Amino acid sequence: MAGAAARGHRPHVPSGRRQPRKVYFDGEERAVIEVAAGMMGLRFGAYVASAAVRDARSLVARSSVAGDDTAPDGASAPVGLSVSEAQELLDDVRHLRRLLGNVAGNLNDVARHANSTGELAPESAAVLDYVRRTNDKLDTELMGLLRRLR
Repeated sequence: MAGAAARGHRPHVPSGRRQPRKVYFDGEERAVIEVAAGMMGLRFGAYVASAAVRDARSLVARSSVAGDDTAPDGASAPVGLSVSEAQELLDDVRHLRRLLGNVAGNLNDVARHANSTGELAPESAAVLDYVRRTNDKLDTELMGLLRRLR
């Protein structure tokens, strides 16, 4: 970390446009991060971003120097993807999430009808078939994504 910039922001680096991300902390995690951010003269978000990037760089550097493919805790080491490959992977995951949303909505409709009438709607068999086909497609897509990451 190159030090705090004016008003508690991280120093700007010429690495391109930044993208916002949501991160969730419990009360204890948030409290300790707020104390550390104050000690560094940074705002909460600036400290979290700075610490995350610093830790990630350190982990990748240690993994590269050691020449192994695993992180210290036995997990797989980060996979080197180009920006376009990472964007394509992200688009694929978003597509799969949309499919899951469709499935959840259809199952919810079937359940709502069954709960209110005590019987399954005539189209329930088609919805359940769609769920099975979508689940198979998701399994195939996820396995393809995993193969791309290895």
